[in-house]
Amino acid sequence: MIDSATQQQAIVRLFDLVRTGDVDNLEFSQLDSLVYGALEQTYQVTERESSQRIVRTTAL
Repeated sequence: MIDSATQQQAIVRLFDLVRTGDVDNLEFSQLDSLVYGALEQTYQVTERESSQRIVRTTAL
């Protein structure tokens, strides 16, 4: 588990990448997985629910 300051930095960077439309790269994928992993732990997502997740991102 990462500390809260690192989590905040990851979320801010992920937001910046989405905002600029830069979502087709390794950095985005890694940050996305990090954030989703933390959310799944926080909300106790089951393995079945996790395997059914679909993510859609849109940059305005």
